[in-house]
Amino acid sequence: MLNMYNFPKAALYVRLSKEDRNKLNKDDDSESIINQQRMLLEYCRQHQFDVYKIYSDEDFSGSDRERPGFNQMIEDASKKEFNTIICKTQSRFARDMEIIEKYINGLFPIWGIRFISIVDNGDSMNKANRKSRQINSLIDQWYLEDLSDNIRATLSSKRRQGLWVGAFAPYGYIKDPNNKNHLVVDEEAAEVVRYVFNLYLQGMGITSIARKLNAQHIPNPATYKKQHGQPFQNINKECSNMWHTYSIQRMLSNEIYIGSVVQGIQEKISYKSFQKRKKPRSEWDIVADCHEAIIDLKTWNKVQRLKESKPKSGKTGSPNVLAGKVRCLTCGGSMRVAYNNHMRYFRCHTNFVDKSRCTGMTVSEKVLHREIIRQIQALYDMYADDEFVAGQIAFESSHMDKIELLTKTIKAEEKNIEKLNNRLSNIYIDKADGLITQNEFLTLKAKFSTDKEQSEIEIEKYRKKLEEVREELGKSKNQTEVIRQYKDIQKLDYVTVQALIDYIEIGGSRNNRIINIHWNL
Repeated sequence: MLNMYNFPKAALYVRLSKEDRNKLNKDDDSESIINQQRMLLEYCRQHQFDVYKIYSDEDFSGSDRERPGFNQMIEDASKKEFNTIICKTQSRFARDMEIIEKYINGLFPIWGIRFISIVDNGDSMNKANRKSRQINSLIDQWYLEDLSDNIRATLSSKRRQGLWVGAFAPYGYIKDPNNKNHLVVDEEAAEVVRYVFNLYLQGMGITSIARKLNAQHIPNPATYKKQHGQPFQNINKECSNMWHTYSIQRMLSNEIYIGSVVQGIQEKISYKSFQKRKKPRSEWDIVADCHEAIIDLKTWNKVQRLKESKPKSGKTGSPNVLAGKVRCLTCGGSMRVAYNNHMRYFRCHTNFVDKSRCTGMTVSEKVLHREIIRQIQALYDMYADDEFVAGQIAFESSHMDKIELLTKTIKAEEKNIEKLNNRLSNIYIDKADGLITQNEFLTLKAKFSTDKEQSEIEIEKYRKKLEEVREELGKSKNQTEVIRQYKDIQKLDYVTVQALIDYIEIGGSRNNRIINIHWNL
């Protein structure tokens, strides 16, 4: 391990988010990547730090946990490649209080890493400013929460008016050049939409339709948009240029094609997370007759009745507890349960639709269940590791400090309200006794009432933050308790899978199987 006093080797981290970029103008580039680098390099020169490497992330939020530069820096820190991390401000490192606590107050001390933020005088070697750093992390997190709430409110209002707020126009439409919140028909793509609806009415199933479109070399929505220079969701997978059954299924069920705007189907669990939950239809924003329809109502109703009347295929047997969780590592497509001589296995759906697009990953359900159980047991061992436990203790300790700080702040505001109530009572008496004039009374009353209202707002805000910190602390403890429940796990069930697993990737070969589990924890 490096000695930070004799060999101060520093990693420099710079970050610029989309929000920061929008704020920059020709007279203010202090937040730019280049200027952050200059500031950090000058600081290293003045304080005699050797620069190990500059890690950089552009167009990433401070709450994003998938920043490539940041994650590479953390990996190198865990390997003790350097002993100091320097940023312009703590918020450049992260705006997420949980990330701050996990690394700056948790793992960095264990790894022997010193953290310095120049502008806000943050230094993890200075124990006296720990509380100020925690306050800064709270303020940074509040900023993100307020920004998220404002954006959600604006988008919700537009959706209720029937305005299109999606980043991309649905296949078959383009955004109106004169009004980005209005859709106009893209006739070339609309012909394919009509073709799909007609094929279905002729009795062709969705798998057959997908195969027919692929055989006829009709570009799928992503490929079509790419060819026509239209914005689209970029999925860097080998199968992204083919039609899938789920693409056909969505098209046949999408009310956008009868002129309705249907939005707000999903919502993010929180501003910190990319995970979303599907809302019940009663909470969707549905507005009819917002744009020109591609499919007439008569055709639409026939298709919907036909979909309802078609028998559901599938084999009986024990429930698939991993439904929707398994993906092909080669193409990114979903893997679904299939049967071979009464043995259940997972098969790449892309290969099923078009064998030329993917080699076709398969894995037996029995093998997959056995490997998941093994990895859950390994996860338990990690949570029992001394280093992890030490980091967890540091995290919980810092959250207890925050709870103490917020509790004291709330009490101080409550005392201030009590003081203001006394002052309001006194000025009534002073006015009655003739000690102050009517104008003086009204001025003082307005001031004290405004101050009291502001304190009440602050109390409500701090109580909300206090509840959030307590929830984060409870979540951290709950994660450990959840994992400990599975020390002796022998069989997978639906509840276990939903609690622990986000998704699973299957790759490799039969003799060298790759099974990557992405956890919910």
